[in-house]
Amino acid sequence: MPALAQEEKSLADRFSYGVEWGYSQCFLLARDYNFLSEEGYRVFEQYTDFDWHANGQIFARVGFSLTDRTQISLLGGYFGTGENNRLLPALLRLAYFPATERQDGWQFWLQGGPAWHVHAIAGKMALLAEAGAGYRLCLHPACSMDLLVGLKYLYDHPSIPNPEAPGNVPAHNIRKNVAGYCALDISIAFSF
Repeated sequence: MPALAQEEKSLADRFSYGVEWGYSQCFLLARDYNFLSEEGYRVFEQYTDFDWHANGQIFARVGFSLTDRTQISLLGGYFGTGENNRLLPALLRLAYFPATERQDGWQFWLQGGPAWHVHAIAGKMALLAEAGAGYRLCLHPACSMDLLVGLKYLYDHPSIPNPEAPGNVPAHNIRKNVAGYCALDISIAFSF
């Protein structure tokens, strides 16, 4: 029985949780859409342009240490990308710590997953992918602070403003609607 209690404790020690918040600077937008106007003619536009929009983000995280150097986490939260584009993501993150996760040092991570628009009229589900690096400061054996920088790409189907009337183009008139956003994220996170 003592051996089983020891295993349960060591398994519980592998779990961590945390919060992360930061700044996201969208800098590039690629858009490709094709729809029918209210008068029946086709509108088609493709463009890629610098698109400067600042946004915030906040996440809650639950992690599990696969080894002393690798951790897998599930993140959920709220973030913005581009103009009037707010989403609720469910992300899976894989992090690697060259030293160990319980020491001061560098970390590298990849994350991705779906994100849902806060406003139901905004469009379909989006997909998010991000790669980043950071530095971990161990403040206490049970608490650490991470300074993170990431490059994010969001594949989206946002609403299309109606050029002929107020509001957006009705969904039944849209033939194609794809957008890609690139953003630079700077965050601070606390893990417990």
